Amino acid sequence: MVNILIFRTDRIGDLLLTCPAIITIKKYFPNSKVSIVASEKNFQYAKNLNIFENVYLFPKKNILEKIKFIYKISKLFFDYIYIFDGKERSIIASAFIKSKNKLSLATKNKPYYKILNIKFFNDNKNESLNQIFQKFIDFTNIRSKINNYKFLNEKEDNKFSLNIPIKNYIHFHLDEKWIDDLYIKNYTSINPSYNQLTSFFNTLTSKNNLLITTGIVDFDLLNLLINNFFKKINEKIFMKKCDKNNIYLVFKPTFNDIESILRNTQTLISCHGAITHAANSFNVKSIDIIEKGRSDFYNRFTEYLSNYYPIYRSNFDILSKHLITIIIK
Repeated sequence: MVNILIFRTDRIGDLLLTCPAIITIKKYFPNSKVSIVASEKNFQYAKNLNIFENVYLFPKKNILEKIKFIYKISKLFFDYIYIFDGKERSIIASAFIKSKNKLSLATKNKPYYKILNIKFFNDNKNESLNQIFQKFIDFTNIRSKINNYKFLNEKEDNKFSLNIPIKNYIHFHLDEKWIDDLYIKNYTSINPSYNQLTSFFNTLTSKNNLLITTGIVDFDLLNLLINNFFKKINEKIFMKKCDKNNIYLVFKPTFNDIESILRNTQTLISCHGAITHAANSFNVKSIDIIEKGRSDFYNRFTEYLSNYYPIYRSNFDILSKHLITIIIK
């Protein structure tokens, strides 16, 4: 039995991006037991992936809880430790864990790293993350090519989409990234108004059914839509009848719910996030809204995606016309 520990103490999207590399490592060692240290943001999702034998939660703030966690995990032994997140907290924690092979990605080489029993692999930020991950596992003499980019197809569907009586819909993910005050301040403003957004929705439903999912953050525009545009079906699902097709809104779905919804999605419209990477497993046409000045940054994350159409953030009048053009194509 080969015991392997992964550190990925960040977000669901980062975990999704890393899973093909983790699966490659797991398959290389057929008798392996893979565990992961996750964050509060991806802990529950990691438990549902059916990839990891153990999922450990890294405490977020309390220093005493962090010490207790490190003490507990230091009692274990691992043949390999891979620190994919390259974070300081993960590097320090791994220094106290017994292992023959400790490897970490790193963007900076700090002086105290020399005293740690860890081999550091430089992330130069000039290559895609999948290329970096490939070199990272090559560094441990695992001679297997990362290729399982549709891995969510193998995961059991939680059947949430059965609650929605439409298929082959346009899927619009409405989260805080559309709203100036709730996202990165220096990014180009989109900020759709209520009238702009409802008019756009009505245009889309002239030829397709439309399904809208929300993020976990509440905001005024979302509340306006729920209270004035939709009829409530239950606590999570709202509906709007249109002339030809219907619009459904799913309020704060879990990411497992989103996976189920993506299985029936024709085209996804979203600002870049975990949902972009999940859509790839289901061959969904993905229109990904990104910041023009950071296109090189986004390319590092998206190089492996298929059926992928990135467009740049702009005010909603311009953006909506661009979206419709791509959907028609």
